[in-house]
Amino acid sequence: MKQKKTKLKLKKSVLFQSLSFLTILESLFFLFTTIKLGILPWFYLIFIFLILGAVNLGLYYFLSRKNYKKRMIGTFFSVLFLILMLFVSHYENTTLSFLKKVIPLDIETENYQVIVHKNSSYRSVNDIEELSYVEENRGVKKALEKLKQKKKMKNKACQEESSLVDEILDEPKEVIIMEEEVAKLYYEVSSDFKENTRVLETITVEIPKEENVKESDLLAHTFSVYVTGIDTYGSLSKVSRSDVNMIITVNPKTHQILLTSIPRDYYVQIAGTTGLKDKLTHAGLKGVNTSMQTIENLLDTKISYYIKINFTSLIDIIDAIGGVDVENPFEFTADYQEEDGKFIYYSFSEGNIHLDGKKALAFVRERYGLREGDVARARHQQLVISSMVQKLTSPTILTKYTSLLKSIEGNFATNLSLSSITKFIQKQIEEMKPWTIEKQVLIGSDSKELTAAFPELYSAVMIPSEESILEAKDKIKELQ
Repeated sequence: MKQKKTKLKLKKSVLFQSLSFLTILESLFFLFTTIKLGILPWFYLIFIFLILGAVNLGLYYFLSRKNYKKRMIGTFFSVLFLILMLFVSHYENTTLSFLKKVIPLDIETENYQVIVHKNSSYRSVNDIEELSYVEENRGVKKALEKLKQKKKMKNKACQEESSLVDEILDEPKEVIIMEEEVAKLYYEVSSDFKENTRVLETITVEIPKEENVKESDLLAHTFSVYVTGIDTYGSLSKVSRSDVNMIITVNPKTHQILLTSIPRDYYVQIAGTTGLKDKLTHAGLKGVNTSMQTIENLLDTKISYYIKINFTSLIDIIDAIGGVDVENPFEFTADYQEEDGKFIYYSFSEGNIHLDGKKALAFVRERYGLREGDVARARHQQLVISSMVQKLTSPTILTKYTSLLKSIEGNFATNLSLSSITKFIQKQIEEMKPWTIEKQVLIGSDSKELTAAFPELYSAVMIPSEESILEAKDKIKELQ
């Protein structure tokens, strides 16, 4: 009988010791992950180490006692501790996995459409003998090389896209190749081109993205980040027009942030071009670097970094955080176009309104129904971004943390390095200082001008206000 009691006590002792071992193991795993994450200052890590050490000693004390009640207390708190640590470790691993995937885009993709007249007898690219193209387009030569693999044909270079459009409308036998986003521009302004042409084939080409980033210390110097929102769904590598053009200037020493929004139709000289100016949004067709350089020239400031999002990004992120609340200055209606082309119409009342992902997209894209047009749209974009920042920095975000990271993963791109991001977060945790956010929107006057995209057609643009540009430059310099 005594032997059985001795064996039972031994089994219980081993069980309690195993439980104590598990708490120590889980604590060490948590410390390892936290150090690897790299966002907590060292004095926080030392504090956590001391706390975990004290907790484990306390649990061991209760679990090693012969007193049944003390062992039960130790067991209860050990199980509670393990559950808590597993929960926290899950959050840490999710964060670590997310940060590892925050990398710049190595390539940009362009889709080229082989377009013929709707009455053409051509039914496939194998029927083509000759086609016309604009030589200056970045990826057109790669697209032509892909076509040659299917069928050898003659190529005729043109100076501008408008010549291609005229060719195919005047001569139904002609065949042209045009970048998809550029073709969409012509579909919008020319009903003849849209109604009297058809696409034989779409060819996707990949263009290596040049990253000329000389990364500075984000903790020591003021820096600017270009936020671009492209008007597409799906892959962020796709080249498209930039609907959102915002500069976030950050002074890490004074904890000041300046949001500078530039209307998409601002009439500017696109970087790397001469002659006719164009809408700022069209710079996005030449890639994010061209947009950055164009704004650098406009505001006479250095922009080293970018964050790129698209329609999918905005919808997923806002839905993941439970929507946003904004103070709408006046009532208006707007539409939202689904990926399949269907439209949903929304009415936005004056005052405080709640927006889910799709409503937020409609809210930040509308301009025709707004009194200030493109300027008002830029202000709406700032309202939504400010509300997102408030939501993301509130304690309630912890309940949506995992779903938020999953929604962001793959839905934005940046050339900020992982080490810079983690060091910056670490510094904010260490200082715990509030940030002051100021906003400004460049303004101008509406006009009709010839553009580089449509050199023979007067397009709606916004002529920049020199006074507005000077004020914006001064505010940016004040933070430096």
